[in-house]
Amino acid sequence: MKLTSKELIKSVTKSWEGKRDKNYRPLVSKDILKRMKLVTTEEAWGTCRKNGYHFQFAGDWNNLHPERVIVGRAVTCRWVPKRPDLNDAIESQGEIEKRIGFQNSWVIDELKEDDLIVVDLFGKIFDGTFAGDNLTTAIK
Repeated sequence: MKLTSKELIKSVTKSWEGKRDKNYRPLVSKDILKRMKLVTTEEAWGTCRKNGYHFQFAGDWNNLHPERVIVGRAVTCRWVPKRPDLNDAIESQGEIEKRIGFQNSWVIDELKEDDLIVVDLFGKIFDGTFAGDNLTTAIK
């Protein structure tokens, strides 16, 4: 088990023909990201539908800065209720990969300029933050 599998990322992004980062994530150019800020929601949906991407919607987002247009390369992660067996396996792999800090910081360590972190907290509400002030400040 690898926490960031180059082979898996490459296999699920086979159609990408552009540059990739060290983990084989597709690197959408800064120019395209800049131009995407001008695209309307309807234009984006039309392009998605035309290319077979149906049902690609997540709602109920909390927009903390409605004056900003948010565009970037998504880095996704999912948190599940803690199970000792799964947690121990992930922590062991983290040691092998020489990761530091808690598991939430490992995702932040993967980020680079123009990335957006998308976190599924599995509906967690009690103590339901992904990152506090220090880790949030580390996200640039």
